[in-house]
Formats: sequence, structure tokens, C-alpha cells
Amino acid sequence: MTESTEHIISGDFEISDWSPEPYSVPGSSSELSRVSATKVFTGDLAGTSFAELLMAGNDFGAGYVASEVFTGSVGGRVGTMIVQHWGIAEGSAAASSGHIIPGSGTEGLTGISGKAVYSQDIAGQHHLELKVTFGA
Repeated sequence: MTESTEHIISGDFEISDWSPEPYSVPGSSSELSRVSATKVFTGDLAGTSFAELLMAGNDFGAGYVASEVFTGSVGGRVGTMIVQHWGIAEGSAAASSGHIIPGSGTEGLTGISGKAVYSQDIAGQHHLELKVTFGA
């Protein structure tokens, strides 16, 4: 892989732990929660991650923001990186995307940058696609 070329790297993941902690804000019409989640990734993106999420949801839609620390292999390069991502859902329509935090890569992921798109297929399989470059 060349350093400045954009690469598309993807993997499937399973959520191995999902620990919500509800909280409330006076006057809010939505359910609010803080969630700690652990994921296991397979594919060209392989490893584990730990994420902290803030979530809000009601009968019409839901949204979240998250910081996720990934440790593992991205296209054969091993290290750690942090992905900041967010998502919104309205009815059956959903979108979720984010960015790798600049400077967060360690070891073989030092200098990594790019975008992240999270999705889930009709069978319920979770998927992450990264569009990344590897800097010096």
C-alpha cells in the first residue's frame, strides 16, 4: 500500500458487549443514555474496539455520537486509532459516519487518516468501511 493513495478497507463486526446507562434531563421528550460497547471485527479490518456513546431516541427517531478506540489490523497494518462517529435514524432510514481522529494512530497505524461509514444489512450484520490514507 502506498502512503498517499486512498484505500478502501472494510470489515464486519459483532457487538460483544452493550451496557446502557439511562439518564434524564428535565423537559426532554426523548430517552437518553450513555452506552459502553465492545466490538469484535473480522475481515481486512480485524481486531477489537471499545466505544463510549451518547444516545437519544423517541418514537420518531434516534441519534448518537461516539468515540471508539480500535486496536488491531487495518489493511495489514497493526496498531491503535480513534474513530469519532455519529448517526441518525428516522423510521427505517438510518445514516452513520465519522472520521479517524488525526494523530490518533499508533505503531503501524501512525499517520492514518480518513473517513468511516458504519452500516447494517437486512440480516442484521454490522459493517464498517474505512476510506483511509497512511501518512508518514
